[in-house]
Amino acid sequence: MLKKLTIIAIALILVIPVIGNAKDLTGRFSLGYFDSDAPVGFRYWVNDKIGLDLGLGFESVDLGEENGTSFWVEAGVPYVVYPTDRANFFIRPGVVFASLDNRVYGSGPLDEKWTVFTILLTPGAEVFFGDHFSLQAAHGFALRITSPPDEISDESSTDFSSIAASVTTIGFHFYF
Repeated sequence: MLKKLTIIAIALILVIPVIGNAKDLTGRFSLGYFDSDAPVGFRYWVNDKIGLDLGLGFESVDLGEENGTSFWVEAGVPYVVYPTDRANFFIRPGVVFASLDNRVYGSGPLDEKWTVFTILLTPGAEVFFGDHFSLQAAHGFALRITSPPDEISDESSTDFSSIAASVTTIGFHFYF
């Protein structure tokens, strides 16, 4: 019994300073990204628990005589659930709006746009390497509403799926 109490006491002694020394990011701003479709991203921490994310993405594809252009806007609110001195576990609701060129992402030669609106709920972790650099990964759920151009169809589709960041889509942030 004494051995168990000693182990519990040592564990508490090690854990309490980690929780007490949580990384305070209040008022800090970073460049980086959460979503690889919108890789020009910004994060601002309103307080020690709530951040604001905004990401932008753009693509111009050479189609011969002209270019097919698409863009993405992504926004989210990371909420720190469990902070430590080197990492934050967060829950992040977010939204993504995409306007995709039909000639690149759709069904053919029409110079029209597909619109895709996605609602995300992603738990994840941001791990800090020093005071200025972090890597993050997340997983969760996405509700995606896709609307084709009117010339193709007037019916949109709704999909629900799980999502995850893989090794190639892990986000990063550089804090100032």
